Amino acid sequence: MSSNVVSLFADQLTGAAKSTERYVRSNPWQAAGALAVVALAAGLALTRGPRRLWRRRADLSGAPSEVSGG
Repeated sequence: MSSNVVSLFADQLTGAAKSTERYVRSNPWQAAGALAVVALAAGLALTRGPRRLWRRRADLSGAPSEVSGG
């Protein structure tokens, strides 16, 4: 039974990869733009997220931080 599930998943994954390749080949600039937007969003999330979390922890603990002016 598990081999059937794996085979079905592999078939679906192959179909998705082929349709994605067709779309990218027919619309290269749209695909590049979408990839750039996703990369920018991921970069912003990775670089800005941890600092905000650290500042919130510092504010909650009562310790001086850049935000509270201490």
